[in-house]
Amino acid sequence: MRNLLLRTLIECVMRTISFSVENEGPINRLIADRLPFVLVFWHGSMTFPWWRMRRTNSAALVSHSKDGQILADLLRSWGYTVLRGSSSRGSKEAMGAMRGAVRNGHVLCVTPDGPRGPYHEMKMGAVRVAQTMKVPLVMVTVGYRRYRRLKSWDLFEIPFPFTHARVIYSDPLTINPELTGMELEEERLLLEKALHAQYRSAVLDVT
Repeated sequence: MRNLLLRTLIECVMRTISFSVENEGPINRLIADRLPFVLVFWHGSMTFPWWRMRRTNSAALVSHSKDGQILADLLRSWGYTVLRGSSSRGSKEAMGAMRGAVRNGHVLCVTPDGPRGPYHEMKMGAVRVAQTMKVPLVMVTVGYRRYRRLKSWDLFEIPFPFTHARVIYSDPLTINPELTGMELEEERLLLEKALHAQYRSAVLDVT
């Protein structure tokens, strides 16, 4: 019952929001062609991406926490294949599950600063999956004109009904398979910086 109420509430609110979406063409083509890729978005802004990717043959990495169980139940109701694990606990098992999902043709959705932060710090997991499985990595950010920000570690954003939102997708990015060690870490930092900039653009320029 709780899951049904949560899903209904999110779907009702999302359908009232006016979305301005930029650079959605590449991701739509990947989905239409049923090609696997890795989609990353910040933990505090995850409501829209989870809702957007429902019923698109997507898989999601969700923590084993109590809050993770609530999210896992919601995502399953939206047709997701749910992988349990995190980058902070059981990372080897989580990496194997993520690679398996991509190998099976799923879109892999990951909050790279989850499940416990630090805030807006991209961990290596999603980058390594995209690199080793040789699939594109796409970043998505959303900015709401009116929303409530919680005092949680991720500063979770709850959009108000009937607000306006700006959504930005990056181009599909290829991670050089030859990068290792410090070179791969430098690539991760560049991606993190790009995701920060994309988020600021979505938040500051929403009209």
